[in-house]
This record gives sequence, structure tokens and C-alpha cells, in this order.
Amino acid sequence: MEVVAVPSLPKQLHLYTAADEVINSLLDLRLEKWGLPPFEDWVEGTLPLDPWYIVGPVVKGFGRDSKVLGIPIANLSTKGYSDLLSEHPAGVYFGWAGLSARGVFKMVMSVGWNPYFNNKEKTIEPWLLHDFNEDFYGEELRLVIVGYIRPEV
Repeated sequence: MEVVAVPSLPKQLHLYTAADEVINSLLDLRLEKWGLPPFEDWVEGTLPLDPWYIVGPVVKGFGRDSKVLGIPIANLSTKGYSDLLSEHPAGVYFGWAGLSARGVFKMVMSVGWNPYFNNKEKTIEPWLLHDFNEDFYGEELRLVIVGYIRPEV
């Protein structure tokens, strides 16, 4: 039997020495390597939505997601979006994110209270699925949200 490990915390590879392969995310899993058919539709099982939009400068967050979880996110202020956020349940969404000077990227976004960290306010935390060489605080981020993946856990 072959074992693939997906650590829930970064920098813990030493805990998975028994695994045949350690990957950072299920997005990195290549099923064909294990003799299985590849995923054909990453959107199947999600709920498509009429697009909704959020635009604003990237602001500094709590600094927890990249340090604690290994997920660098681009925080956006919720100011001016209380009505929009009240129309959508807390959860994980997907769509596209645009940065003027850098391009457009796939993104996954958490909207909610982050129960893992016991937040007191609802947050908007998009994760751009791209490796950036530097931070982009203050740059305008344009989000188009087109689907709902799951509720906040």
C-alpha cells in the first residue's frame, strides 16, 4: 500500500517519514502517478453563483495564516461591504483575483469569523493560487466570486 500525506501544519515534514510522498495541498495530488484517473472537473460538487464583486486595497491582517497555517492570504477590509457580506453565508468561495500590475489569478476565499482563531469580526481572506516573490500590501485587489465550496467549519 502506498501512502500520501497532506500535513495540516507547515514545516512538519519530519512527522511523515512513513509516507511514500508528502504534498502541501490536495491541489498538488497527481492521481495518475498512483494509477488513478486524473480529476476532470475541480468545480463539480460546488455551488455556482451569480458573480459578486469585491474591490479594495490589500491590508495587513493578523499575520497568522501564513505563519501558522502556511497559507499566504491577501486580506481585504470589510468596510463598505456589510450588506454584501450579510447576503452570503460564512464559508469558502472560489473565483478570480486581479492585481493591476500583476495579472489575474485563480483564488479561494474565506468569508467568515475564522472559528479556528476565534475572530470577533467577519473577515474577507482571499488566497491567490500563485507564488508571489513579494508582498503587495496597498495594491488594489479586484475579486470576482463565482462559486461556493463549503460552509465555514
